[in-house]
Amino acid sequence: MESSLVKLLACRSAELVTREALQLHGGMGYAEESAVSRYYVDARVLSIFEGAEETLALKVVARSLLERALGLEASAA
Repeated sequence: MESSLVKLLACRSAELVTREALQLHGGMGYAEESAVSRYYVDARVLSIFEGAEETLALKVVARSLLERALGLEASAA
């Protein structure tokens, strides 16, 4: 579960940071020749290639949390 959380955090952080960089660069940030534009595209695609954020958040992490909760209930009973 920890690796899924780290991947989710890394994907979201990369996208947030590059989106802010685009804002700082203004119109030049969106130019295809700009490195900032390329970084944003790479960060956005990262969340898709590494496993969609929704898949990581909903399926992997939620399933693991549910299993832990059920395991704790079973040992408490």
